[in-house]
Amino acid sequence: MLLLAGCASTQSGPSTGTGSTAPNPAFESAATTATEPKQRLRIVFDWSLQEREAKFSGSGAIRAEPPYHVRLDLFGPRGEGYLSAALVDWDLRLPPGAPTDVLPPPAMLWSVFGVFRAPQGAQLVSTKGDAANTELVYRAGDQSWTFTLANNRVTKAEWNGPAQGRQTVEIRDYGMRGLPSTVVYRDWRAFRELSVTLTQVSDVADPFPPNTWTPGVR
Repeated sequence: MLLLAGCASTQSGPSTGTGSTAPNPAFESAATTATEPKQRLRIVFDWSLQEREAKFSGSGAIRAEPPYHVRLDLFGPRGEGYLSAALVDWDLRLPPGAPTDVLPPPAMLWSVFGVFRAPQGAQLVSTKGDAANTELVYRAGDQSWTFTLANNRVTKAEWNGPAQGRQTVEIRDYGMRGLPSTVVYRDWRAFRELSVTLTQVSDVADPFPPNTWTPGVR
């Protein structure tokens, strides 16, 4: 799962000294604008999932459409369906009976796609960086999120929550069409690691059918 901030902007972000930690909304605005989905795309990738002693792998596809519509389909090694999901703005939609613990929650899942979105209900408590590197920190109760961007591209996201909950997203590099080409998502408490590698990107001229965004509904 990955890969949406197609042709993300590389324009300069807000100018602030690297030592500043006061929350500056200009950083949030710049990150949102630079990484928002801008094109209708079909994306193909390979994936591998490590869960404690079990390991799974296969291929996958993403259908992306502005504003903030993503459909994700994972397939096993023989092409069998493994998981389908749609993320529409903040609404993560799964078919009835689908596993709910494989994918990260919306703010972290958008990061997997290379898209920065400020967590719902969280307060921006710290920003630091400059035009090249930015860090934004959010808090809500006993939860915190940290997002790191380099040259207006998401490179890392981290969530920390109660009971030693911790999830991270690491975008190791960008490739075709300015999209994330290698992404690793980890749920540290669950000993789960999902790795994604981009293989193909193509433009889509016509809007996707409306039922694309409701997996399990024909």
